[in-house]
Amino acid sequence: MESRLRCARCGKAYPPDIRLRLCECGSPLLLIHRIEGLRGSELKTAMGSRPPGVWRYLELLPKPVGEPVSLGEGGTYLQRAERLGRELGLRNLYLKNETMNPTGSFLDRGSTVEVTIALHSGIGCLECISKGNLAASVSAYAVKAGIPCRVHVLPGAEQAKILQALAYDAELVYSSKKPYHLGDGHLVEPYNPFFLDGLKTSTLEILEQLGWSPPDAVFITMGTGSNLTAAWKALSEAESIGLIEENFTRLYGVQASGCAPIVEAFKMGLDEVESRKDCKMIFPDISEPSPILGSTVLKAIRGSGGSAIMVEEDEILKSIKLLAKTEGILAEPAAAASIAALKIAVDDGLIDRSERVVCMITGSGLKDPASMRELFRLNYPKHVRVSGTKLKIL
Repeated sequence: MESRLRCARCGKAYPPDIRLRLCECGSPLLLIHRIEGLRGSELKTAMGSRPPGVWRYLELLPKPVGEPVSLGEGGTYLQRAERLGRELGLRNLYLKNETMNPTGSFLDRGSTVEVTIALHSGIGCLECISKGNLAASVSAYAVKAGIPCRVHVLPGAEQAKILQALAYDAELVYSSKKPYHLGDGHLVEPYNPFFLDGLKTSTLEILEQLGWSPPDAVFITMGTGSNLTAAWKALSEAESIGLIEENFTRLYGVQASGCAPIVEAFKMGLDEVESRKDCKMIFPDISEPSPILGSTVLKAIRGSGGSAIMVEEDEILKSIKLLAKTEGILAEPAAAASIAALKIAVDDGLIDRSERVVCMITGSGLKDPASMRELFRLNYPKHVRVSGTKLKIL
């Protein structure tokens, strides 16, 4: 397999060096693979001979020199959501349960690839700028690789997730704003090309779990736009090498109303996303005022025939409860927003009730005790007595 980096905007090509993240024009780079030999059914057989997980799709990933740095990520359950489907009036609803990953979020897929290639490229220190899940994920994989990790913690960071990173022995550096000058480490961002290639395996799994028959629609929450970009990349590659006959999947990107620059750009018919200075960072993992993959995401959504949907914060909290009580999945707000958006899409006629739809549930509710406390306050009557100790735990 031959790989190269290519600019998502101007098309300039670069060698597959993990140290390269952005093109000279400032736009993100994507990994482009040229697979020789196996295609279609032969490729399915080769992948099917390996255990479930990210590295099952080795032919579509940057090949490591040595053993992958793995914590058992990927291979997550595609749950047929019959009860939730009945609530929403859908007959073929599925949930891709990414809460089952080692640190509780979909980002572990990107971390295993990024950290593996970093280790075998001689990188001696990892860094990330994070308010939550990225810090926890990168820190865990850095420990497994035996590489020091430095986390730059921004205002509004979610405490439980930062404590998770601290438990993994990360060095924490608190910053009042996004730092422009970091240390000597390799900066891990969710839009890094190697990281994105790891994220795309969730979509490859969805395709395989559905018998290599694409779903009609996939709902994905967006911050930087990395997960939706990865899904678009996976679908395109799967079609080009014969894993699927035709890519007809519509992509629906979801953001919270307090910070939705991609949705706003989509509704205005723009090709570029304008930075927002007045964002409400209520749910940090899907609140990115300057999404660097914004133009790529707009292209992916429009090219797939999908849409971008904005959801209100109170509807997100209601969706956490709805998902938990119907399907037994406790999701954090950034994940449950996909359910809130699906409800809007069904009500607006964007989704036919017979279509096969997948919602990506990107992270566990156990990582966000503050939202769980608010959910408890909204959903339980005052006469229910809960001990002081239990409230403190919540």
